[in-house]
Amino acid sequence: MFPCHNYLFDKITEEQTTKNQTRQMRDKGVNLGQDFWVSVVIPTHKRADVLPYLLAALKHQSYKKFDVVFVVKPSGDNTETILEEAADTLKLKVVIQTEGYIVDAYFLGVKHTTGDIVAFLDDDALPAEDWLQETVKIFQTSQADGVTGDSFPVLLKKGNIEIIKEPEVPEVFSQFEFAFFGCPIKGLEKYKNAIANSGFVYERGNNAYWRKRGTVRALLRGPSMAVWGDVLRKIELPGEWLLGCAWEMALGWQLWQKGLMLIYSPRVKVYHIVHGRTSSRDFLSPRTDLLWAVEAELLFYRLYGAEPQLSVISKLESDLFRVAHSLKNIRTNPRYHLRKIEGISIGNIIGIKWLLYKSIGANYSPLPDLIKIKKSQPQT
Repeated sequence: MFPCHNYLFDKITEEQTTKNQTRQMRDKGVNLGQDFWVSVVIPTHKRADVLPYLLAALKHQSYKKFDVVFVVKPSGDNTETILEEAADTLKLKVVIQTEGYIVDAYFLGVKHTTGDIVAFLDDDALPAEDWLQETVKIFQTSQADGVTGDSFPVLLKKGNIEIIKEPEVPEVFSQFEFAFFGCPIKGLEKYKNAIANSGFVYERGNNAYWRKRGTVRALLRGPSMAVWGDVLRKIELPGEWLLGCAWEMALGWQLWQKGLMLIYSPRVKVYHIVHGRTSSRDFLSPRTDLLWAVEAELLFYRLYGAEPQLSVISKLESDLFRVAHSLKNIRTNPRYHLRKIEGISIGNIIGIKWLLYKSIGANYSPLPDLIKIKKSQPQT
């Protein structure tokens, strides 16, 4: 086994992003000079305390050509009333979700969109005033087919937001470590985030690091994303998640496989409220910690067979290395490392079961097994 090449990232310069754009956009039937209509999809559940701040941020967008599709999973917390009142000042549609989980909610919302661009926004992310303006500008002036924005962690204090200072965390893997975690899928070597041939997800530096370095290629991830509407409405992404761990990476991989350009831009900003809950609508707890770890492992099995570069040997090497790493460091944080090891084990058991069903042409969904895990774990 040889170490993978540790690629340097190429920033996408303005010259690169505009090269041949007229021809490419004309091929798409896009008028570069037009103001695109944006449909914003926001799944929400038990966020009545945060919704007024989110709605205020949407009302103050500098770009006005947009509508909002809220996908509501009823909880009895007065969400529907809050949105009904907001409809007086926002072009807003409420869709009630009666079944499924977070990924199902996003794509249920997509079915109700008509925008040239569809933007996804978490219900605990407050968009900057120029969030839509900067999003539209990227689609107007570059070859990008999808964009992931920047995210600042914030605390809500007496109606105001306080930005939490983040240290810059650059790429931390050496060439030797890359070899054990798996090599990036060919074609994703220069991306801010990538999927390895082991199914491992690389985050090469945090947002605090990249926001000072400009636009770079990246798969979709985070509380704010946008894609061409006509592309997204044709995408099929089976709702086989509970928490939605790495679902954006699976979506980004599918778009990348179609030859679409995906980027991260620090100009597209949201403020992500830190409050102890995940976008999956669950409070952080031992059971969600384990579920998150299991779903992380299942990315390999979701893509296996569709992505030819995924390697069972690389997956095994990566798993053994990560288990050994957790055992070595278990005293520093026993709960975290034990959950990690448990997640790797259970994730692979479910994943192998999934592959066996695939091999005989039988239908299988990991959802029943994930639900059993959730029910078996303590809530606190």
